Amino acid sequence: MRRFWIAIAASLFWAATAFAQTAAPNVSIAVYEGGFSFIEESRSVRVRKGPSRLLIDDLPAGIQPDTIVADFPKKGGVALQGQRFRQATASLLANFVGGTVSVITTNPVTGAEVVRPAKLLRGDPRPLVQLEGRIERTIPGRIALPGLPSEALLRPSLELDVEALRTGPQIYRLSYLTAGPGWSADYALHLDPSERWARIQGRATLRTPDGRNFQNAKVRLISGSVNRVSGRPMPMPRRKAMASSRMMASEGFVAADAPVSVSELHVYSLPRRLDLVAGAEEKAILFEAGRVAVEKTYHLDAQANVHVRHDGGVRKQNPVVRLSFGNTQVNGLGVPLPTGVARLYGEGLLLGEDRLRHTPKGESVRLTMGRAVDVVARRKRTDYRMQGLPKGTAEAAYEIRLNNSKREKITVEVRETMVGEWRILSESLPHERDTDRRAKWHIEVPPEGEVVLQYRVRSKFR
Repeated sequence: MRRFWIAIAASLFWAATAFAQTAAPNVSIAVYEGGFSFIEESRSVRVRKGPSRLLIDDLPAGIQPDTIVADFPKKGGVALQGQRFRQATASLLANFVGGTVSVITTNPVTGAEVVRPAKLLRGDPRPLVQLEGRIERTIPGRIALPGLPSEALLRPSLELDVEALRTGPQIYRLSYLTAGPGWSADYALHLDPSERWARIQGRATLRTPDGRNFQNAKVRLISGSVNRVSGRPMPMPRRKAMASSRMMASEGFVAADAPVSVSELHVYSLPRRLDLVAGAEEKAILFEAGRVAVEKTYHLDAQANVHVRHDGGVRKQNPVVRLSFGNTQVNGLGVPLPTGVARLYGEGLLLGEDRLRHTPKGESVRLTMGRAVDVVARRKRTDYRMQGLPKGTAEAAYEIRLNNSKREKITVEVRETMVGEWRILSESLPHERDTDRRAKWHIEVPPEGEVVLQYRVRSKFR
């Protein structure tokens, strides 16, 4: 009997000294490209003197319990005695196995609901019930539960055991990592009719972690590679309606906030606080550059293997089309460009898309648009010999005809990959040695014209 009254007194003590939240948390979220977020919150509470317990049940679904840190100010008179994390109940049905539930069906004639008691034999993933003396594997209706177990949790929660020297308001900080979809960058490049200039907009799509809304949150987008050892699986994003938020926009270059370097990362701070809905997507503009000089080029790659006796005749090929520009201040940019998909538009059409790799300022960007339709290359081997040459040596001659049906001049970059120790003996146009295995020609082809490249190469196996 004495133990019974001690237990009752203890429960009344904890109930009487429980915390009550007095203000919404002040939230800062650092969202990483790798699909996770680091969240810091400043929370305001009112404590009572002595020991008490704080229950925090508004945590995101993907929170990593081992990263939770609760920090009370040293001069606040509140000491953290312990903390425990409770995960959300995985299955509510598991709490009712062996008990009675209700199976609800609808009368197809009257539309009235029919409620029948049933014994739950198995919960998830496929419930099994005993209904009117039969075992049903396919439930004829929907299952209704008689209530919610007291120990069941609908979302993860954190309990903090603290002891305060006095009664009054306190502010503490809570930080943690949470698995989540993270953010990604994308780029819209609008080319002018001449395709020599582009208006570039860099955008970010922020995907909010599931399980909780964040009001008035300060958001930073983190670009870079962060090594992690937790190995925790990241949940798949749950699609909801996208909320678009236009940060800033005007003519010329505009950055929401200029990215800053922190260690080996780039940090993009959004200029205003956001209300983030769990599982939704938020669109933000990172920057706009109104006039960026771009260059459109055509590329033709082939292999000149002179040690293959039979070449296979004429090969017809449409060159690959690429667009390049410098990421410099002089060119209207000069900011770090995070990895993302770049889409090229012109005359109200999608002209192509490619993945833009992370590009520091001062470097160049090259994007593949597709293949040319008005430029055709015909390549063939015109001569081959091994007789009279040293052992392991061969010579071959090639002809590449470039036809341009466009009304403007174009430049085609022809790259020929060689085999062995090679040397070009003769050529109709000068080449440059791109690498130790590749020769490169920059060939200007006039409007509605043709240019023929001819060269002879000697190659020797080592």
